[in-house]
Amino acid sequence: MSSLFAAILYIRLKLLIFLIRLIVRFATPRVHAKPDAVLEIPSRDSGRTIRVHVYSPSPVTFPNGLDDVLQTPRPVLINCFGSGFALPLFGADDLFCSEVSKQTGHVVLDVDYRLAPENPFPAAIHDVEDVVQHVVTRPDKYDIAHISISGFSSGGTLALVIPTLFSANTFRSIVTFYPSVSMVKDPSERKAPVEGPKNGRAPLFWTRLFREGYLKGMDPRDPRISPLYADTANYPRDTLIITAEYDVSALEAEEFAKNAEASAQATDKRVILRRMRSCGHNFDKSKKNSAARDEAYALAIELLISSLKN
Repeated sequence: MSSLFAAILYIRLKLLIFLIRLIVRFATPRVHAKPDAVLEIPSRDSGRTIRVHVYSPSPVTFPNGLDDVLQTPRPVLINCFGSGFALPLFGADDLFCSEVSKQTGHVVLDVDYRLAPENPFPAAIHDVEDVVQHVVTRPDKYDIAHISISGFSSGGTLALVIPTLFSANTFRSIVTFYPSVSMVKDPSERKAPVEGPKNGRAPLFWTRLFREGYLKGMDPRDPRISPLYADTANYPRDTLIITAEYDVSALEAEEFAKNAEASAQATDKRVILRRMRSCGHNFDKSKKNSAARDEAYALAIELLISSLKN
C-alpha cells in the first residue's frame, strides 16, 4: 500500500513539474547556446553519458570534439547551470561561458546534469562529480593544477558542494551567482534583504514542488544538499559569492560566506562577497540588468585570471 501511495505522489509531482516546464518554455526566450563543441563524458552509470558544452579560447574548428579543441593542456572552468534542480535550462549560461573562455583562456565545460523529479538527489551531484573526475584524469588535455568551478542558482549550490567532496588541492577557485545554500526552511520563511519586485520570483508553489522533487524525503541538513552545513576546509584559495538584494536566497548565502570567511582566516584563503543592488534572482539573464550582469561577470573573470597567477 505504501509503495502505491508513493507512486501516486510521484506521478502527481511529475505531472505538475511537467506543466511548469511547459509554462517556462513558452513564457521565456528559447535558449540558443553556441558552444564550440559538445562532449559526451562517461557517467558512473553503465551505458550513460553526460552531455557537456565546451567553450574554448582556441581559434580552431571542432569536427572531432575535444581532441580538436585542446592542443595543449588548458585551465578549466566547470560550470553548472541554474535549474531549481527541475527546469531544463541547460545552455542558459552561454554568454558567461563564452566570455570567460575568451577573456581568461580557460576551457569552460558547461554540464548538463540530471534533473528531478525523474532523477532526485544525488543524481545532479554525481554527474558533476563524474565530469570533475574525467578532467582530473586527463592531464594531457587539461591543466589539472588550474581547475575552477562555477554555478548559477541551484548550479551555484552544486559549485559550493562539489569541492567538499574532493581533496583540498583539486580546485583553484569557486564562483557562484545567487546560490541557495539551505533547503531546511520552507520557501515561505525566506526573506530578501530588500523588498523588491515580485514578478522576478518563482511562485512559492513552484519552489516547494522543486524542493520536494529534489529531496525525495532526504534530510535537507545533509551538507550535500545544504552547503550551509558543510565543512569548507577543502575550499580553494578563492571563493566568490554574488548575491542579489531582491533575492530570497541572499541572506543565507551571505551567512554562508561569512562562516566560510571566518574558517579561512587562519589560512591564505579568501572569500569575496558581493551583493548586487536593485537586482533579483537570475538577474544576469535579463537585458534590463545588463550593467549589473557585466559587473558580476567582470568580478568572476578577474578572479579566474588571478587564479592563474598562483
